[in-house]
Amino acid sequence: MADQENNILSEHTEDMTSEQRKEIRQRVGDMAEEKLREFRNSFDPDRMGFSGEEG
Repeated sequence: MADQENNILSEHTEDMTSEQRKEIRQRVGDMAEEKLREFRNSFDPDRMGFSGEEG
């Protein structure tokens, strides 16, 4: 069950292998708080949104 919680997929991660997703989680988990804040603030919310049909 805990393994399933760590594998929530998005349109960006659905084609990644489990190992690739694990590597990303590790890199983000190892980031210092300041670097993590910079990473999160680097996304442009105006470019985020639905891909395809809503529903």
